[in-house]
Amino acid sequence: MGNALFGLQAKTAQEMAYIAMDFISKNIVNIIGSVIILAVAWVIANFLCGGIRFLLLRHKADVTITKFLVDMLRAAVMCVAFLIALGNFGITIAPFIAGLGAVGFGASFALQGPLSNYAAGATLIFTKPFKVGDILEVGDQVGEVIDMTLARTILKTLDGTRIIIPNKKIIGEIMHNYSEFKKLDMKIGVAYSSDVEKALRIFKDVVARDKRITARPEPKIGISEFADSSINIYARLWCRQSDYWDVMFDINKAVLESFRHGGITIPFPQRDVHVITEGKKI
Repeated sequence: MGNALFGLQAKTAQEMAYIAMDFISKNIVNIIGSVIILAVAWVIANFLCGGIRFLLLRHKADVTITKFLVDMLRAAVMCVAFLIALGNFGITIAPFIAGLGAVGFGASFALQGPLSNYAAGATLIFTKPFKVGDILEVGDQVGEVIDMTLARTILKTLDGTRIIIPNKKIIGEIMHNYSEFKKLDMKIGVAYSSDVEKALRIFKDVVARDKRITARPEPKIGISEFADSSINIYARLWCRQSDYWDVMFDINKAVLESFRHGGITIPFPQRDVHVITEGKKI
């Protein structure tokens, strides 16, 4: 039984090989012509894409839009070349295009999720709320945009983690674009008995000495609130994404040491307790 099945398979493979050889021998000219058409189209596509990319980048066009237009141009050229190559074998193009339209219409219902990502990606590319290299905050995700396609956007976080976000999850969300720099918010409490003006001067001097903190946007430092146990000093600073953690740690350390040398007290939580005994308050 096994030998018979093996023999049948071998015969079928041999017949398929004969059919393929017969097809190739009868259409060798058409096959060579189609290969030449596709090869020439590939060369033309690369030449056009290179020229378009050079012109767009020379005029400082957005990197994401440049990549999108170049990819679409290459796909369009190769699609036309493929249809022309099919014509060499006597295949009528019109029914083929109609069939693709019908298949595409049916597939649009089955692929609503992925297609919505592409639609969202096209919206993002042409409205340009952000670009590659920007620091983006979407929902609870924050990172540098390192790549963007029609389907998804990739962020790189401070610790080097790559986050892939489908574009449909970005459209409609509140986005914070920090561009090249990331916001650093800091809050330090000082005792009510301390010299607050001196504490503010010390904090500003520490910030001014750190060259990693940008001058534009200008750092903002002042009293933010009067808490139960402290007067809270708030600072809004800006630094590069890669320097974020180092700047925060170094500023905290420098402020703490400067406060100690300057006699500024950072209080712990305190409560005044009043005890009443036999009608008298102690």
